Amino acid sequence: MAARRPPNRKAQIRSAAAQLFLQRGYHNVSMADVATALEITPGALYHHYRNKQDLLLHTVLEHLDALDALARDAAGLDQVLRSLAALAVGTRGTVGVWEREARYLDAPQREIVRARIGEVAARLAPLIQRERPELAEADALLLSAAALGVLGSRSRHLRGLSRRRGESLMYRLASAAVRCDLPEPERDAPSVMAAPRSGGAAALRRPRRDQLLATAVRLFDERGFHSVTMADIGEAAGIAASGIYHHFPDKRDILVTAAASGEQQIRTRVDDVLARAQGPWEALELLLRGHIAVCVEHRNLIGILTNDRDELPEKEQRVLRRFLADYLAVWVEALAAVLPGRDTAELRIAVSATQSMIYYVARADRIEQWPDVRQRLARLGMAVLLS
Repeated sequence: MAARRPPNRKAQIRSAAAQLFLQRGYHNVSMADVATALEITPGALYHHYRNKQDLLLHTVLEHLDALDALARDAAGLDQVLRSLAALAVGTRGTVGVWEREARYLDAPQREIVRARIGEVAARLAPLIQRERPELAEADALLLSAAALGVLGSRSRHLRGLSRRRGESLMYRLASAAVRCDLPEPERDAPSVMAAPRSGGAAALRRPRRDQLLATAVRLFDERGFHSVTMADIGEAAGIAASGIYHHFPDKRDILVTAAASGEQQIRTRVDDVLARAQGPWEALELLLRGHIAVCVEHRNLIGILTNDRDELPEKEQRVLRRFLADYLAVWVEALAAVLPGRDTAELRIAVSATQSMIYYVARADRIEQWPDVRQRLARLGMAVLLS
């Protein structure tokens, strides 16, 4: 007698796929790998999903649906924050799949995911406004995005805490974000996406190598490193693919150069802080504002540092991991000086969640709604760090 197919087989497939995509990266996982994890044949997967991309789409949407259901069914803001914190801790960062791996979907599928993320944020915003009726809709959406950024943090440091303690901490951090007292909106604030002005014709004669690097960084961030070819970069930059090889020997060398550039952007800000700060409070505030500036001004560059670093050669991966660990330590030391006696593990998580929140808001589709987003993120960041 043939074995009966479990009624929740599709959910099992999506769960196994989510774990594998997160652990190895989408391009390093095959349908056969997912089948092996479930001890079924690859052919059995195709009864449910046409191909790996279709499986990725439904895996991403499942996580977004879970977030949406919690917001839809919650009696109030406090309940939804506690439920979302439990989901964030319980899934051990699998919600990060929609940030890193959803880039490998095709354009129509990415639009589906983008719209779904907007719906989740829009579901949370009315709950915030119910508790805080003085907020404008745009501010409520900003706070909902900030909370999702906090809860989407893929902090490895949560593993050192019990589940109950982790949920309590993530709830506290997200609650600090949505209950932050935002500054008054600035009138005539410049667009956060406005290009920096370097002056005159020199700005129009950007070196070809720099043009290629900027184009590649944007494409890697939008589509994922593996989905971009040298021909794609050449076409977007307006030159033949063969012309790229005069500047970069291969695609991975472009990624290495971009990662080094991202490190330098962050290092410059940290060096400035260490030179200028007159005390722990000022150091923490300057670190925060510097991080906001880098994320807003170089969102694609920070995107590939976050999502494509596993594609770097091993030596460069080690260098980047060490650099990011040192960067985190600088923040934790500054925060510990402001909050003496606090548990170091919790400080690390608070820093990681704050950086994640800034990154998430800076990359939001609706960022143009908040022309003074830097000032608002600075207030939000301090609220989360000090919570």
